[in-house]
Amino acid sequence: MIRGRTKTFLIVANLVVVLLLPFAVIAVRREVRSATPRWAIIPDMDEMPYGTPQKPSAFFADGRVMRPHIAGTMARQDFIFLNIAAERADPNHYQQAHVVLDTAGKYNRIMLGQTLSGGQGTFVKRIPLPVTRAFLRRGQEQFNIFCAPCHGYNGRGNGMVNRYVTRLRARGDIAAAGTWVQPTDLTGPGVQYMPAGGIYSVITNGLAAMAAYKDQIPLVDRWAIVAYVRALGLSEKAVAPTRLPPAIRARLTRP
Repeated sequence: MIRGRTKTFLIVANLVVVLLLPFAVIAVRREVRSATPRWAIIPDMDEMPYGTPQKPSAFFADGRVMRPHIAGTMARQDFIFLNIAAERADPNHYQQAHVVLDTAGKYNRIMLGQTLSGGQGTFVKRIPLPVTRAFLRRGQEQFNIFCAPCHGYNGRGNGMVNRYVTRLRARGDIAAAGTWVQPTDLTGPGVQYMPAGGIYSVITNGLAAMAAYKDQIPLVDRWAIVAYVRALGLSEKAVAPTRLPPAIRARLTRP
């Protein structure tokens, strides 16, 4: 009788192990990284046909894979942009922390940095977003990340990349130095007299040897960098002591 019960127990135990084994394998495999695509019983949308850019397609009437924008519409994300600096400074004020592109004029000024009239674009002279202390700090932070390596922290065009290339040329390694051109002095009149929309356009689309940064830097942060570039230019100008804050005037010493 005992042997019969033992045999039954072993059979049941083995069946349980066999039944649980697939789930154990699944649980283990979920934590294992692999470069090989997983095998799925129900593939859902893991694997599906897709068209590559510039290729023909028999699915659409015009025979193109790439779809044009629908006339008179804007992408959903174009309507609202999060102003990160304002959001961090005052997270409870949604209206203050967001830019709502609810008119074509506002869209052109903020997205393109231009006003359009008769099919012609004119760069905006002023930054079309509220310029606050937090906004400037955000601009400084983004400038130090993306712009300072070439333009330098002071914006004068002698960042660490330019200094490195200068050393290469000084020791005669012309091949390694390549065709590098010293970046523009952002504090000079050539940039400071540019309209704000022009500076924004250079950051967005690039110019000459400078690459476009529209894919690396979010839209609002680009405008924040424009504000900081303006601040760098102002920092180069002499200011009368009477215009300084009292706390700074108190620290000044007479010659």
